[in-house]
Amino acid sequence: MTETATHPTPAMLQRLSTLRELPAVELKTIAGQLFLHECRKGEVLLEIGATDDSTLYLIEGSVRLIAEDGGVKTVRHTDTSALAPLARLRPSHYKVVAESPARYLRVDNQLFEQAVSKLEQSSSLTLESYQVEEEDDLGPMDAENQLTLQIYEDLNSGHLLLPSLPEVAVRIGEAVNDEDTDARKIAGLIETDPVIALKIVKAANSARYGGVSQVATVTEAVARLGMQNTRILVVTFALRELFRTPSRQLEARMLALWEHSRHVGALAQVLADRAGAFNSHEALLAGLVHDIGCLAVVGYARDFPDVAQNTVALESSIRTLRSQLSGMILSTWQMPIELVTSAKEAENWYRDHSGPADYADLMVVAQLHEGIGGDIDPAKVSAFSRLGLSPSEIDRGLEVLNEAHEEVAAARQLLTG
Repeated sequence: MTETATHPTPAMLQRLSTLRELPAVELKTIAGQLFLHECRKGEVLLEIGATDDSTLYLIEGSVRLIAEDGGVKTVRHTDTSALAPLARLRPSHYKVVAESPARYLRVDNQLFEQAVSKLEQSSSLTLESYQVEEEDDLGPMDAENQLTLQIYEDLNSGHLLLPSLPEVAVRIGEAVNDEDTDARKIAGLIETDPVIALKIVKAANSARYGGVSQVATVTEAVARLGMQNTRILVVTFALRELFRTPSRQLEARMLALWEHSRHVGALAQVLADRAGAFNSHEALLAGLVHDIGCLAVVGYARDFPDVAQNTVALESSIRTLRSQLSGMILSTWQMPIELVTSAKEAENWYRDHSGPADYADLMVVAQLHEGIGGDIDPAKVSAFSRLGLSPSEIDRGLEVLNEAHEEVAAARQLLTG
């Protein structure tokens, strides 16, 4: 058995049943203190009667659990039971032997206890709550864990099913990057989608461009908006279709996600105007895609009816996965790194960084205005000061945004559909 120099990732720890509800900051801390172990086939990971104060988790490969009475159970890393600890009780009732080359974690229970002690008293995550019979450790996990495991398995194998950027947005993105492209060619591509074409003209004639004569054609609209802004808006308008689902069970959740996303986008655009130094169209898009990872989770949930029918289970899966998946989807779509970061950090309420405000700051403040974040203390949210706002403004509903309700409404109207 060999301890490697490789740390587990926080995402890897979050899969594990006894660690999955720890805050992200605690998972990151624990990950930095642990190392993956490797062993050859036939090596013994744990002896019957062992009293060491640690817990084993299988990460890759398979192991045999041999009971005192000779009974044998095989656990593979692809089994849902692998999310639970191996032979938890002490003294151990099992001998654990590698059935194949394997990778595993050995977690000092004191490390886990220290992390748990930092949680609020209301947390249900306690060591005592996991002191169950060994056979329960090896029993089937609930549907939520099965969904999460399926997503991680597909992620690790390179087969993760992610939503694709609509074709019209892809074609226009490619055209904008072509030096020989002009407004007429871009307009021709946009006109293949009449709904988006109409919205592009409407955007060019909006109050944001007030004082300028009205345009009537898509070519004129593109010329007024500029190539990059046109591309951003086409992506923004095309995304609506991704928030639709054929599942009646999940339809309401997708609609709620769309409404939340377009409102956060509208708020972010107004905040961007107030703060300056932002592309307001890109801020709108950042808001619209900040939770795009939810689409992947909902897509998988269609194959897990027990999750689709259980709001608590579905929301728990979304909380666990959305930040990582959002960043992955936007990277796959080749979105600007600023938008990738803003999606990953959209709910990192107390995030701090040097330099001017960024799109992640817009997401944090816009969502707090939406009421997302629960009992977050605005005074500790440094994004406010970077955007030139006072934390006290959140208590008044961010007066600056309320005063700009017509601008917010106009931005939301562009995303109607």
